[in-house]
Order: sequence, then C-alpha cells, then structure tokens
Amino acid sequence: MTEQRYHVIGMTCDRCAGALETRVGSVHGVLSVGIDLDSGAVTVTGEALDGSRICAAITEAGFEVAAVL
Repeated sequence: MTEQRYHVIGMTCDRCAGALETRVGSVHGVLSVGIDLDSGAVTVTGEALDGSRICAAITEAGFEVAAVL
C-alpha cells in the first residue's frame, strides 16, 4: 500500500471536497482519499498509484494541484 499527498487549490467547502473525493476515488488503484479543507491537503492511499492520473482527476474536478508533497 502506498500513500501520496497533494496540495490542492480551490477547495472551499464540503461539497468541493466531496466532488474531489469522488473523482479521485474513481482512479484505478485508489482505495481511499482523505481531504483537509483548511490546509488544502489531499492524501491518496492505494496500490500502484499513478500520480499523473491522480493529478488529472484533480484538474478534471475543477481544482489546481499546487504541489505534490
């Protein structure tokens, strides 16, 4: 099991977090998505995670990846 963390810009409410969690959660290999609205941190846990696909899912959900942590 691996974990990847991202700093995401644009999440302002629980609805934003829910949309992002759904989109990122649909990426192959993702088992869980943890979101901290206050810091903008998104923690993705899973097997054989593809960072480029996760970043694409974040962007497709309408948010910006500021950094991979």
